[in-house]
Amino acid sequence: MVERGTTQVVVHLDVNSGAARIAGGPEIAASTAERLACDARVQLVLDDREGNRMYLGRSRRLATPAQVAALVARDGERCQFPGCTHTRYLQAHHVRHWLHGGTTDIDNLILICSFHHVTIHDHDYLIRRRPGRWEFLRPDGTPIPEPVVLSGNAEGLIEMHTWDRLRIDRTTLSPQWYGERLDVDPILGALLPKRIPAAA
Repeated sequence: MVERGTTQVVVHLDVNSGAARIAGGPEIAASTAERLACDARVQLVLDDREGNRMYLGRSRRLATPAQVAALVARDGERCQFPGCTHTRYLQAHHVRHWLHGGTTDIDNLILICSFHHVTIHDHDYLIRRRPGRWEFLRPDGTPIPEPVVLSGNAEGLIEMHTWDRLRIDRTTLSPQWYGERLDVDPILGALLPKRIPAAA
């Protein structure tokens, strides 16, 4: 009995040069790519526009299963919103909305988790394509920076705080509080939504 493994490996093959590389990894020999294709289920995703089902224009609103597979391969199986690491409940989002003339083409679609999909639509966030990356803009037009991953390196932290114009010294963590009882009402009032009184 012949058994096949369930491991999924994504290999990008450049038709022009013949070079093959593992997604997010190194280039591999042509013989290795051939061997993987020989004993695996293969799904073809094309990057060109001519005769490519990745470019549907205005003929269809929803992304096809082939387009979703291409998005997963391109976007690394995670939400593209800055700092988000969600890998589940991902949705294909039109960068230029379909109702506003956007096309259902692979370069007008992006993988977004359901939470950020709602955020983008309800709060008018914008997305722009930049060379090699997506840029997310707040409703006021300012870009959302990629979050800084803290490494624990003291020099890096000092440099980051200097750029942010934060002055940290030995008294920074000293509370400006003299021990009186905490009044939680203003804090909760700011955090919780206002209650609407029921009609009598």
